[in-house]
Amino acid sequence: MNNITIHFSHFRAQSPKYTFNSRVAMRSNCEESKWAIGRVTGLRLDDDNIWNYTIVFDYPLGYCDELTESELAAESEFACVS
Repeated sequence: MNNITIHFSHFRAQSPKYTFNSRVAMRSNCEESKWAIGRVTGLRLDDDNIWNYTIVFDYPLGYCDELTESELAAESEFACVS
């Protein structure tokens, strides 16, 4: 696998919390075991210096959505139920 390094020249640009292929969950009001889980497939830095992540969820039809960092939880933050 090739590693790609991206450098930002904007003075306010900060590194994203999640990277490509990171496992994340969409935060919601229900219990953590029911959160929608997926992988990061894209990211975008908007004009307000906020990272937006494209997530493809683990659903049969590959549903995807774009969410901000505050709407996501890292794999280590949610409980996985088998």
